[in-house]
Amino acid sequence: MLATLSACAGPPGSFTAQVPTAGPIQQGEQVGVDPEDQFIRVIAREPRPGMSQVEVVQGFLDASASFDGDHKVARMYLTPKASLEWDTDGGVSVYGGAPSLTELGNSVVMTAGKAGSIASNGRFEVSGPTAELRTGFDLDRVDGEWRISTAPEGLILSQTDVDRAFRSFAVYFFNPEFDTLVPDPRMIPVIGSGLATTLVRDLVVGPSGWLRPAVRTGFPAGVTLNIDAVPIEAGIARVDLTANARQADDQTRQALSQQIVWTLRQLPDVQAVEITAGGQPLLVPGAPSPQPRDAWPSVDPNGLPAGSVGYAARPDGVVRLIPGGVRPVPGDAGSGELALIDIAVSNDSQSVAGIDTEGAVWEARMLDGSPLIRIREAGAPTGIAFDRSSVWVVDEEEGLVSVTSDGTSTPIPVSGLSKRTVLLAAIPSRDGTRAALIIRRGPRTGLLLARVIRSAGASTRIAVNEPIRVESRLVEVLDAAWSGADSLSVLGSESAGSVQVFEVSIARGSSTSQGSPEAPLTVGAAPGLPTLVGAADGLVYEFTSGLWVERVRGSSPAYPG
Repeated sequence: MLATLSACAGPPGSFTAQVPTAGPIQQGEQVGVDPEDQFIRVIAREPRPGMSQVEVVQGFLDASASFDGDHKVARMYLTPKASLEWDTDGGVSVYGGAPSLTELGNSVVMTAGKAGSIASNGRFEVSGPTAELRTGFDLDRVDGEWRISTAPEGLILSQTDVDRAFRSFAVYFFNPEFDTLVPDPRMIPVIGSGLATTLVRDLVVGPSGWLRPAVRTGFPAGVTLNIDAVPIEAGIARVDLTANARQADDQTRQALSQQIVWTLRQLPDVQAVEITAGGQPLLVPGAPSPQPRDAWPSVDPNGLPAGSVGYAARPDGVVRLIPGGVRPVPGDAGSGELALIDIAVSNDSQSVAGIDTEGAVWEARMLDGSPLIRIREAGAPTGIAFDRSSVWVVDEEEGLVSVTSDGTSTPIPVSGLSKRTVLLAAIPSRDGTRAALIIRRGPRTGLLLARVIRSAGASTRIAVNEPIRVESRLVEVLDAAWSGADSLSVLGSESAGSVQVFEVSIARGSSTSQGSPEAPLTVGAAPGLPTLVGAADGLVYEFTSGLWVERVRGSSPAYPG
């Protein structure tokens, strides 16, 4: 595979830059962009005379990573008929490592470890650690040279190719309460223009099939792009919707504006968004035109109440982590009259719930004079977390239950887990649409992501279903916390490695190690705040400037959830 710098700065002095058309691999970073958005453009090698069948297939796989001219060079490895039939928009099969190519008559069979797949709408699906990608290529002679006669479905790319050419972007929808945006992550090729158009087009189409039942959209039925393009001129993205958008009420106009602005603000060259309908300005209450990129902070998917801090449990009560030290929380929870060994904090930082040494669950408002109230009798709880309106408890005998402040327990059905799988913890996202599940299957523990369905009616019923993989490297998982709207801090280990903190990207299915203090037990995380770890030595550590630093004596660190 050949790769070269996709853009070059002007040469100094008398130096002259020339773009090579042949030769060995030359790689470099694209200049003039944010470092996180740098990519390497692949300059594919055209077929050479006399190539064997295996060489043709390998050349095709390598050239598929070049998106130039609708994969012009890769099509040279196909017969004319196969080239016409090849639908490169049919999704991506992603493999890891080097593929094995075996010649069988006039066919070549490719086998490789399957890392995942990218659907045609950009949704990435992680494959299991033992998944295999196996596909066959039939070949015919064209003018005496071998060419592939059976076009594959979509693209077949290596994980390296995907890392090079794709970036993750979120298309934003709403939670059922319409008070928080929810990211629907998509993997989109960044080579070429049209990112703004692609994002808004995906927004108009609606959420991906997996997330759809859990979220809502502000786009009325029938409203689409009036012109299938979103140009960006002088930092202003211009979105022209069909004229029927003007029939929407004020609340709906506001909601669809929030989705559009938050989706487009991911692009660094977008400073504002102008929304029209049928070419006429779409008036949105409380918003100027164009709308600045930092408009609508109230629906921030990573939003936390101002002044949010971490918490920890200690024998002398629950404490709030403040700059330079700690402070007992107001009320009985901070008095130390009852020791809590595992705690969770509500999203508004007003309530704390915890499990005592006997397995009973308690809850208290963090206000002066507020008592600790036992909301669940002693049992065998393995996990506790705050949902938006109740406490979620996972019990060895009863499974997942929702417990309200008056002690009412309601089972939450969890479907989609394989047989002999035991649920250990369920941690709902702050927007309430998804839940991280820690499960045990045989001797191993693992991480899954499920969607949370809330039925409308006189009484809201909750169901957790369709669990999916979000990573494939961890073989043991002890704890997890939402570090962002589409990321998790996970305490686990790879293979025979030691337990440490991994930052897991839901969009890309990737996990990045952050190390950990010795013998970590629990993790706490929140957007924009330092990750916390409770360790076996009775200390809570904080991840600061790439180092784990002792923060306070205590356990079970938590952020508002």
